Amino acid sequence: MRQVKIGLALGSGAAKGWAHIGVIHALERAGIEIDVVAGCSVGALVGAAYASHHLPVMEKWVRSFSYWDVLRLMDLSWRRGGLLRGERVFNHVRRIVPHEAFEECGRRFGAVATNLSTGRELWLTEGDLHQAVRASCSMPGLLSPVPYNGYWLVDGAVVNPVPISLTRALGADIVIAVDLQHDAHLMQQDLLSVTPEGNNIVAESATTWGGRLRQQLGKMAQRRINHTPGAMEIMSTSIQVLENRLKRNRMAGDPPDVLIQPFCPQISTLDFHRAEEAIAAGKAAVEKKMDELLPLVRNR
Repeated sequence: MRQVKIGLALGSGAAKGWAHIGVIHALERAGIEIDVVAGCSVGALVGAAYASHHLPVMEKWVRSFSYWDVLRLMDLSWRRGGLLRGERVFNHVRRIVPHEAFEECGRRFGAVATNLSTGRELWLTEGDLHQAVRASCSMPGLLSPVPYNGYWLVDGAVVNPVPISLTRALGADIVIAVDLQHDAHLMQQDLLSVTPEGNNIVAESATTWGGRLRQQLGKMAQRRINHTPGAMEIMSTSIQVLENRLKRNRMAGDPPDVLIQPFCPQISTLDFHRAEEAIAAGKAAVEKKMDELLPLVRNR
């Protein structure tokens, strides 16, 4: 009898992407074994670490981030197609994930990128692992594009924010998708917020979700009155709006078997120093879906 393969589609979401780590931990604790992984943007970064069995090292690294650590990783550039070169971050990623090729990964893995020259979706499933992850993470305007076979590649979220289709193409019979951007419209704050990490909305939302949401929406309304968004904030929010519209259309035609949606609207695009909150949100999101997940385990 053929074994049913379970795939994990890890979506885009910038700093919210650390929630993928919490999702993976919760799935493992539930006894769900993942056979196939596909990632987009930060989902490709976490997915590569997971597929190559280096996720614990990556988790230790991101949990150690402070606000100033994030700032130090930003290598500003005005002449290379993006605000950041990305070399500091991805040089460190190479040390965390020493595997050079997709073929070296312990699980089947793929990353999605966008061909800027043609506007088409590109599935990267073989060859240079680090080039693929770097391309998939290249948010237009923020990170410089990546050259590939005479073309320029940018963030896969431009065409496929939650790569369910790629996960199925890699051989998954059942797809668990992780959508990080469903709550992007609820709160919007500066790209690098300085909200104290102890102010953990995720932990409280598990018991008083409605009350906390009303409070945050009230604060958001007040901020909109008193705060004029900057250029990077406008760019980031606009991209999120477009991604959400595209994602809804794609999911309508190709829905996942289980959809996991971590709730962490307090984490902005570049809040990479808030890994604790994001990871906690990922774990909590899996717990809410256990009724749907456990039958999948028994059917393996």
